[in-house]
This record gives sequence, C-alpha cells and structure tokens, in this order.
Amino acid sequence: MSTFEYSHFRSEAELRAGVLIWQIVSPVLIIFGTVGNVLSIIVLSKRKFNRWASTVYLLGLAVADLFALYVGLMRQWIKYLFDSDIRAVHPVLCKVHWWLMYTCADVPVWILTAITIERLISTLCPYKSKTICTKHRAKVILALIVVGALSINSHLLYGFGKLEISGPNVTIIIPCAPMTDEYDHFFGKVWTWIDLCKYSLLPFALLSTGNICIIYKLASSSRKVRTQVAPSTSQTQAPSGNERTSNMSVLLVCLNFVFITCTAPVCIYFIGEPYWIPKDVPRTIQLQDPWWAIVNMLMYINNSANFVLYCLTGSRFRESVRKLFRCHDKTSRGIPTVAGNTTINTRSVVL
Repeated sequence: MSTFEYSHFRSEAELRAGVLIWQIVSPVLIIFGTVGNVLSIIVLSKRKFNRWASTVYLLGLAVADLFALYVGLMRQWIKYLFDSDIRAVHPVLCKVHWWLMYTCADVPVWILTAITIERLISTLCPYKSKTICTKHRAKVILALIVVGALSINSHLLYGFGKLEISGPNVTIIIPCAPMTDEYDHFFGKVWTWIDLCKYSLLPFALLSTGNICIIYKLASSSRKVRTQVAPSTSQTQAPSGNERTSNMSVLLVCLNFVFITCTAPVCIYFIGEPYWIPKDVPRTIQLQDPWWAIVNMLMYINNSANFVLYCLTGSRFRESVRKLFRCHDKTSRGIPTVAGNTTINTRSVVL
C-alpha cells in the first residue's frame, strides 16, 4: 500500500524512519536486556544475596523483564523485519498474546512497588521488619501480583479475535482486532485510562510516597548519628550499614525515575491516539508512526536497564559481577569480604 496518500498524517520519510526504529533498535534492546537480566539472576541467586525478601522481588523483576522483552518486543521486531505477525497465525494466539503482553507489562511495575513498600517497612520499623518482610511472604506477594495481572487483563481473551466484516460484494477478514463495536469503544476510550492508572499513575504515586518517606527517615537518622555519636573505634562499622541501606534507597529512586520516564509516554500516546490521529488513516500506517516506535522503545528500555542501575548504585553487586568474570580468584578474594559484611545489617538487601 502506498503511503504517499497519507502524507497529511506523516511523510513517507517519517513512516520509513518509524519502521527502521523497530528494525534496528529492537534487537539491541533484546540482546542488552537479555544479557543484563540473566546476569542479574545469576548474581542475585548467590548465597550473599538470597537471605533477604528484597532479593526475591529483584529476581522476580528480572524474570518479568525478560518475559516483557520476548513477549512484546520480539513480536514487534519479527513483524517489522520479516512482515510476519504471530497474532495473525491463529485467533487463539491473537487472544493469548494480547493477554500476555499486558500482563508482562504490569508485573514488573507492581514488583517494583512491592520492593518499595518492603523497604519502607524495613526503614520505618527495623525491628518488626524481620517478622513482616520474610522471604516466604515475598514469594506469596509475588504470586499474587502475577495472578492479579493475569486476572485484570483477562478481558482481552474474549475481546480480541478474528473479525469478519461483510459488505455488499466482499468480506473483509481482520485476523486480530476487537470483535465488537462495544468492546472497540471500551478498549479505545475506557481501557486506556484504566491502563494508565494501573500501569503508571497509581504505581508512581505509591513509589514516590514511599521513597520520600525512606529518604526523609534516612536523612533524619544520619543527622542524629552525626550529632550524638562520638568518634570511636566501634563507629567504623556504622557507616557501612548505613551506606548499604542508603545504596538500596538510591537504587529504588533510580528505578522509579527510570520507570516513570520510560512508561508514561506510551500511556499518554494511547490516550491521545483516538484524538490526534485521523480516523481515515489505516492501522497499518498508524503503526509506522515514528512517535509510536519511540514511546515503545522507551517502555522497553525500562525492561532492559535495571542491570546497569544495579551496577551503578550497588558496590557489592558490582563486586559480585567482577568475581563472576574472574572465577579463578573468587575463593581467595571473595570469602573474607562476604564474611566481613554479612553480619552488619541483615534487615536490608545489600546491592
């Protein structure tokens, strides 16, 4: 189909640029995200990290990010590079892929929210957190997040499918689309707002509030220590515990900032799509919009960048990554460090 007649929407060069973004950037994010998330899983599965509830969430986050990349971004890359769409293969695949795509987008967001709440409890109630923030409870919450995301997005299973439009002389078959006018209206005008709330606005409000409380509490504790504790030999261990707690707080702030920066644009695009895209533009042309490609790349960067954030903010995580690539001296250089650090603050995950 020629795109010249839709130049009132985007020029032919702009539409070509949108396709190139999908074809070139997608494999880069898939490879980078796969390597980073797999390394995160390997490092966080080590003994020095696996005693804390936060590690359960971080491992779940890495797995969820991998699913998001392969369920969502891989399909887009194959579609734009090879002109083959898994949703068009069979109506069941159409339904299941829509369902899994939204689920894989929601799960990492709410895992991140759960981590923030867990850290807030550990910061405000350090003595009770040992009984409240347990690994078993973290696993239960993780399972509830997955089940909840599967349930709230389950309407996609019956809302999408093969659509047949019968005309006077021809029948048009669309392999994957909203099956009724009522559901099409719900998905385009109502669901976009629900998705914005559950995927961006509500998590951002919880994350922001939790981080403000954590940072305020840590700042207050730091001032109290500086004014009340005199320099002594026993004080040399105190900054180490505070530093590790502070590192986790910095990590959460970075994760939250990257999350809202990367996910808000795609939600805003969905809301504005019915209003700023002309109705006479076919869907195949709309999907070549370079802005559509850009907001999606930003969203998938959120699923690819966590490993970098862990390395930037976590000294022990960085050291574990170095040892992972220097296995020959792991025993001689790693054991003293682990033995010296694991006794300082067992209430928080140390990255």
